[in-house]
Amino acid sequence: MPVTRIHRKPTPARNAAVDAAQGYAWIDAVPWPCIAFDRRDGTALAHNEAFRQEFPQFDAAPSREQFDAAFERTGGQGGKPIYYAAQTRRWYRIENSPPRTGAPAEALFITNISECIDLLRRHQAQHEQLLSTSRMMSVGEMATTLAHELNQPLAAAVNYLSGCEQLAGEAPESGHLLQGIRLAKRQAERAAQIIGSIREFVRSREPHRQNLDAHALVHGVIELLRLEAEQFQVAIVDALPADLPPVFADRVMIEQVLLNLIKNAIEAMRETPPARRGIRVTARVDYDGMVEIRVVDQGCGLGAADMQRLFTPLYTTKPDGLGIGLAICRSIVEYHEGRLFAEPNPEGHGGCAMAFTVPRGNAA
Repeated sequence: MPVTRIHRKPTPARNAAVDAAQGYAWIDAVPWPCIAFDRRDGTALAHNEAFRQEFPQFDAAPSREQFDAAFERTGGQGGKPIYYAAQTRRWYRIENSPPRTGAPAEALFITNISECIDLLRRHQAQHEQLLSTSRMMSVGEMATTLAHELNQPLAAAVNYLSGCEQLAGEAPESGHLLQGIRLAKRQAERAAQIIGSIREFVRSREPHRQNLDAHALVHGVIELLRLEAEQFQVAIVDALPADLPPVFADRVMIEQVLLNLIKNAIEAMRETPPARRGIRVTARVDYDGMVEIRVVDQGCGLGAADMQRLFTPLYTTKPDGLGIGLAICRSIVEYHEGRLFAEPNPEGHGGCAMAFTVPRGNAA
């Protein structure tokens, strides 16, 4: 097929450009899109069939200005720029013909590299997924090993504390000592439960669900964190409504989610003035009939980029974090057919609100 030429009113300059365009008669034999422009005023002198098929959005031959406006430079690869065409949603490499002194026309060669870009992106995504999976497997193996090794000393500690509890109960005026022993025993038993839940979670077991009193659940977690909250001068307020229904969930797993969220809220307020360090735990029944439990702090808050990646495994905003806590929490909540999400503090005092949903239980 002969090359398409655009005829205009002849002038000395135009005749020179048209004569130059005659030298581009070979561009129709080029398998990739090609177009020639007049260097003086940017008008199109010739373009081939491949160009017309690749860019059907141009009803007629585009001017150089129209052509440049259709592409966005997005960086480079191998020292050469890459362009993105929004109308075709494709990626291109554009190269000029070798410059000739005094030549009134130039040709542009456009190469569609979209498949190459997609292939590189898929390869990169697969590499990142493989790396993340490898790390998560290592974390799982480490968690299993730690759980196995810690079970015995924790069981021994519980037994010793049980013996001390019995002896202290027989001694007169041992009320404070007995209370301390019972609290220590409770914490040791709690640690054993957490380790057991981690082992079961690594084995991808189904949660043991039952009807749970949401008030007792939240109060128990707040009591476990009472000493840590006092240490950081943080006030934790239980603001659950009195008519909140029970939840249908695995107690240890959901307690671990709530414990993690409240601990994160405490750590987020290290730079907050002590007078403003407060956490509110609220709940409601959402439009889907799920019970939504919300932890609202007045800490440093999260940026838009952090919000998007917050639950990604191995991503953390803490300088000493591992980036697996919230990822595990999200998996636990999803086991319960709920969802875990974050949003800015709705009360407008800075900070962040972390919320999760769990199925509603049956009232007694």
